[in-house]
Amino acid sequence: MKVPSSRSAAFPWLDGQPTHLPCHPGDITPSVLLPGDPDRVTKVASVLNDVVDLGRRREFQMARARWQGTPVTICSTGIGGPSTEIAVVELANLGMTTGIRVGGMGAIDPAIPLGSFVIVDRALRNTGTSRIYAPFEGDLRASAAVIDALERAARALKLPHRRGAIFTTDSYYWGQERLARPDDDPGEVPTRGLIARLAAGGIAGMDMECETLFAVGGALDIKVGAVLAVHGNRATDEWLEDYEETQHNLIRLAATAIAILESPHSSSGEIP
Repeated sequence: MKVPSSRSAAFPWLDGQPTHLPCHPGDITPSVLLPGDPDRVTKVASVLNDVVDLGRRREFQMARARWQGTPVTICSTGIGGPSTEIAVVELANLGMTTGIRVGGMGAIDPAIPLGSFVIVDRALRNTGTSRIYAPFEGDLRASAAVIDALERAARALKLPHRRGAIFTTDSYYWGQERLARPDDDPGEVPTRGLIARLAAGGIAGMDMECETLFAVGGALDIKVGAVLAVHGNRATDEWLEDYEETQHNLIRLAATAIAILESPHSSSGEIP
């Protein structure tokens, strides 16, 4: 990246320092894990090796570590499209070439069990931020190489998983056909029928970041993907209260996929 000599309102960085992320030039590895929750960065780091804390600013908590000898950065995105866009754009300018979202989702297929994993292959068009980066119609796709690496990692680790499409929304409550107040009439929710329509279309579940990651990554020529842990199932109305083991396995899965992607033997089928 060309380093501006002074701060510009059009690109308000200074001395190579991003406007929002708590890091400096040289801090970022080519591959980055992208949890939503800042507190999960500490959880991710606890599973990996040689951890270096990079700090926190706003919703962006960062660290650098290694997994199976492969360097990896962890950066939280916060909730939703706007903060995800900020993280991905700034990381791309700092040297990120692969970004993998590691988060949770609500399944809408009753056959998807709690604690399993969905490797996202496409995201439906629904949010505002993504339209700026990908104004065309049609679903947004994860990078084929990332999907393949995630599937290989899940098989190697013997973790329950499936590929699937995700519906990304800007809204947690009404936008996901939830109640805004506990005594609301479900029939009065403006999005009533959404889950049934998505399930009829074969959609695996809902999240709040995948569409933006895929749109921004595509526009900036970054390899992108996502693996989501099933924290709830809207079809069965189940909720995973204790997901420590699930989170641990989610991190192992995504980090192993990065090791596969960066291995010189990645095309041979060998797992690092």
